[in-house]
Amino acid sequence: MRSRGHNPGMGSILSRISGALIIAAVLPLGAPPALARTPPQDKKTETPGCGPRVWIEYTDDDPDYFIIKNRSPRGWSLEMLAIDLIPSAGNLVFDTDEGGPGVGGASPFYPDALSSVRLIGTIPAQDGGRTIGLQFEDFFQDRDYTFHVDLDAIPSGGGRTWVLPSDMKGARVLATFKGPSGQRDKIDAIFDDNAEADSGAGGCV
Repeated sequence: MRSRGHNPGMGSILSRISGALIIAAVLPLGAPPALARTPPQDKKTETPGCGPRVWIEYTDDDPDYFIIKNRSPRGWSLEMLAIDLIPSAGNLVFDTDEGGPGVGGASPFYPDALSSVRLIGTIPAQDGGRTIGLQFEDFFQDRDYTFHVDLDAIPSGGGRTWVLPSDMKGARVLATFKGPSGQRDKIDAIFDDNAEADSGAGGCV
């Protein structure tokens, strides 16, 4: 769904992340562990509509991973993306370090080594935190970006190491795109009970 200033909560999150990413961009990114396997890519490469479109999938695995997909028409590049777990149905948290609020099997953030997209800045997922911010270069249409980080569910009955697809429902994504003529556009999406967030095709701008 398109966001043009009428979602103040997500707007404030992006504002904080955008400012911090400028600083984070000059910091070295942590080297990933041994080469991670690349999850199979889907065949949904259509780019309908006029405006930008972002599609994110989460998979509970060992370690968990997200796939970010730029499914915009030609000329739209994804510059920044934030994920907010606060509204998630499963009360999800990032579990990046042993001994924190997570339930075990912690895994820090690391990018897939085979991506053609360049990650130039991060607001890291803190252990027990609920937000992460990423800044990109060369994230052109029909490209995908995969990163790994562990998530745990902290429901009212106690924590668990596995995350159900329905636990992601309600978590939010906010993305900033650069368009063909240099204009920037912000769109948002909400995860469904299949652990997917699709902003849909944007309108003509």
